[in-house]
Amino acid sequence: MSASVAILGLDELTGRVKTWPVEIDRAVHEQVLVETRPLVSHMKGRAGAVGGSARLAARGLRIASTQDGVSVVADGSDVLMGAEFGSKVRKKVAYVTRSRKGRGYIAKRRTKLQFKPFLGTRGYWFWPTVRTDLKGINARVGAIITGVANGQG
Repeated sequence: MSASVAILGLDELTGRVKTWPVEIDRAVHEQVLVETRPLVSHMKGRAGAVGGSARLAARGLRIASTQDGVSVVADGSDVLMGAEFGSKVRKKVAYVTRSRKGRGYIAKRRTKLQFKPFLGTRGYWFWPTVRTDLKGINARVGAIITGVANGQG
């Protein structure tokens, strides 16, 4: 199971990027990495604050280069989705057992929750960090690329 966030929005400049000198392409790529690295540390910080399975799931966070740019990827953990979005609350679980005389009966027991309560699409640590940081990252990287495309960089 994995989740990723891609920094997109550069499609309209793809044609111009192919004509740029290699030095400009490297500079833009380095700036994207500079902007993206704090995103990973912010996610790990939030996951640590949530604790438990979120901290475990955040161990798989990494930055990956893609064809469209850079992605922040969380993978390698079986608890990723539960740690991010929570799970349905089951307070008591019913199960069938037998008495010493061999008669079957239904019993209920309380279960310990592995994950925090279900939040829908809000998330606990991955997506809240994306919503907080990604707009600023896109604006700053977009300004650099627009400046380079217009001959100001």
